[in-house]
Amino acid sequence: MPHLRDLSRDTRLSAALDGELDEADKAEIEALVASDPQARAVQDDLRRGSDFGIQAFAQVLREPVPLTLVRNIKTATPPRKAVRLPQSQRPALEFKPTRRQAFAACALLVMAAGAIGYMIGNRPQMETFAQLAMPVTSGWLEDIATHHRVFSRQTDHLVEVPASDSPHLVDWLMATTGVSFRVPDLSADKLEFLGGRLFSAAGKPVGQLVYRDEDGGIVSICFARNLVGNDQNLAEQIRDDIGLIAWHRDQTDYVVTGASSDAKLDGIAAKVAGRI
Repeated sequence: MPHLRDLSRDTRLSAALDGELDEADKAEIEALVASDPQARAVQDDLRRGSDFGIQAFAQVLREPVPLTLVRNIKTATPPRKAVRLPQSQRPALEFKPTRRQAFAACALLVMAAGAIGYMIGNRPQMETFAQLAMPVTSGWLEDIATHHRVFSRQTDHLVEVPASDSPHLVDWLMATTGVSFRVPDLSADKLEFLGGRLFSAAGKPVGQLVYRDEDGGIVSICFARNLVGNDQNLAEQIRDDIGLIAWHRDQTDYVVTGASSDAKLDGIAAKVAGRI
């Protein structure tokens, strides 16, 4: 750093305010301010400017993180590194079948062709059995996301049954979906329970409990009977602007939906899983 005397007066005054001077230079500046009214006025201006900058920066830090930034962080994935697998040399095969081996191979081919023909002839019955055995998963989360995207923009028709008639709502959804549940209290997360509604996803009735946060955003809990068919932990998925936290328990599938930019969505889902 240049010697104090080699710097301009304003620079020396600024350095004094920032605490960048040693004791000797600090004493020299204090004497200058005490004896020179103009230097004292410049120091006051610098101090006011510094205070204003600190307050403005503190105000920026208090502002919420933009939703677009949160969404980009949640959806970002680390770049994959290309991995070149070692190429092993294929051994040269020198195999000349005998006449008996060739005849046996032809016989196996004929038997395989017959089995394939039989399977093709019975294909309708096989498809029916496969459809009955396979859990209905196709379109489940896509239907949930599409439904949330449409209904969450409503203002006067967010729910079919309001929260004020919760006993009727619970009885109705239980009887229709076959799912026994409780309405979770999420007021500690600043979520207001508005009521519920019924819709269809993947060909099955789905119950939905609707909440609204303090910013007007909609968070909902959806549940249906036996759509996945196996136990799993909370799993987050994103469909554009919609975030979904799904899990399966006791032959019931649950999904908490909200804005994909909502950083608290996974925490809300964890609470719902323990209270519903």
